[in-house]
Amino acid sequence: MTQVFLNFRTADEPFGVALLDTKLSEKFGSSAVFLDSKSIPLGALWEQHMFAAIENSDAVLVIMGQKWASATDDTGGRRLDDPWDFVRREILHAFEHGKQVIPVRLDTPRVPVEELPDDLRRLHDLQDIEVRFRSSELDVDRLAAKLRELIPGLRKETAKTTRPRTSNVVHNVHGGQVFQAESMTFGDFHAGPVMD
Repeated sequence: MTQVFLNFRTADEPFGVALLDTKLSEKFGSSAVFLDSKSIPLGALWEQHMFAAIENSDAVLVIMGQKWASATDDTGGRRLDDPWDFVRREILHAFEHGKQVIPVRLDTPRVPVEELPDDLRRLHDLQDIEVRFRSSELDVDRLAAKLRELIPGLRKETAKTTRPRTSNVVHNVHGGQVFQAESMTFGDFHAGPVMD
C-alpha cells in the first residue's frame, strides 16, 4: 500500500521533488513513496490511478517551490486558480478523504494566505516543514523522522555498512594494493548486492 504521496507542480523545482523521492524511497522503500512518473504503470489510466493512490496513502506531501503558487498556463492564467489544475485537485481530494496533508517548502517562504484560493486556504494553517538547499540532507532526515512518528508502518532504514568486507587482498605490479570485496559502502555510495 502506498504510504506517502508526493503532490507537486511539474514546472516548479523538479529536482527538489526528485531528491525527496530518492531520499524517502531509500529510507522507506520505493513502493512506500508515490511519484506519478515512477509509480503509475505504463498503459494505466493515470488519472484514476493517481486519485486511488491518494486514497490509499497515509500522508500527502504538498511540495512547494518558488513557482508553486505563481505558475501560469498557456493563456497567462494562474494554474492554482483553475479548478481543473491537478495540484489543486489532488490536495482537495486528500482533504476530502481525511488524509494527513503536509506542506513541504523547498527553500521558499510560506505562500501568503491571500494568494491561496478559498478552498485551499487551510493549507496556510497546517504545520509545514522546509527543505533548504544548503542543509537538504539534514532537512530530509528530519522530515523522514517526523513521517515515521505519524506513520508507524514506515519501515526502518537499512543499516549501512561502514567499511567494506574483503575476501582477499592482492598486490599489483607497482606495489599498490587491490581489494576484492563482496560489497562496499562509503557514505551514500554502495557497490554490490544490497543486504536487508
